[in-house]
Amino acid sequence: MEMNITKVLLIIFMAQVYTPAFAIMGEVIIGAGADPLFRQQISANLSEVINSFEDGNLTSQRTLFTEEGFRSIKQLLEATGMRNARRTHRTNLVNLDRGGWEVRDIKVKVKLGETANNEVQAATDPTEYLVFDLTPKGLIDNVNFSVARGHVKKLIDDGKRLGDSARRLKILQTVEIFRTAYCRKDLDYLNRIFSDDALIIVGRVLKPREDIPDMLQSSGLGKERIQFVRRTKAEYLAGLEVVFKRNAFVKVVFDSLDVLQHGDDPDLYGVSLKQNWYSSTYSDTGWVFLLWDFKDDHNPTIYVRSWQPEKFEDDSIIGLYDFKIERGKAQD
Repeated sequence: MEMNITKVLLIIFMAQVYTPAFAIMGEVIIGAGADPLFRQQISANLSEVINSFEDGNLTSQRTLFTEEGFRSIKQLLEATGMRNARRTHRTNLVNLDRGGWEVRDIKVKVKLGETANNEVQAATDPTEYLVFDLTPKGLIDNVNFSVARGHVKKLIDDGKRLGDSARRLKILQTVEIFRTAYCRKDLDYLNRIFSDDALIIVGRVLKPREDIPDMLQSSGLGKERIQFVRRTKAEYLAGLEVVFKRNAFVKVVFDSLDVLQHGDDPDLYGVSLKQNWYSSTYSDTGWVFLLWDFKDDHNPTIYVRSWQPEKFEDDSIIGLYDFKIERGKAQD
């Protein structure tokens, strides 16, 4: 009889160890941005959502989302295995000029599988901050990983200084959606955001040839230089599909964010980013330039995406005025 009791106690102990006993149950507290009743309701809804991450089942919370919002959070949860990382999230509701609301700074942990480079793995931060986009009535319409707070502040400050705050906040949202699309391996979104005629440019460093004499090496003929390869949208997306299937996880981080409006076409923006790419089989750092058309704010389009492993000798990268955009005129 004593042996049976011991076994039962052991089973109970093992169950306590292997169930999510160490899960962090969180609460979202929204302190400002709307009337108290609306804040209270959104706080309760978001608290329920982040605590449902633990078992990965959002079925009970389905009514809190729009169709697109539910799709985005399911993809993100499946791709990253995110879990709540704070007991209390104190934040605010932001009323967006374009309509709806935004809630930032919801901290979560993400699962990162093994990488080919242990040093890269150790440097990869397993935490992220979620941004919830809400409809005017409070339904969750999209969920994305945020860019760093410093980039957000700079974009807001630049918008106030240049008088295009609403557009720059839209660019911020689009950049965050764009970044998260890679993390959740969302080829459908990437297919939509790139123009069918998009110019995709990928750079690679050519190493100096070992058989070149030293005196020619010093002349500059043998120095490292970047070779650029042009790809079509179809080629780029096909390559991404292979990468997504090959890697258990993909994490993209933007370490810098610079936005420049075109002087002659106010709907065109150049977005320059320092990108860190982490995945199971490959990691790198490089500079990304995006030529983005915001003529239709609801459906922005990327005309150019370039990536280069390092800056040019003058500390520049491919930029806005390296391309000529000719818009077609409407037919009568």
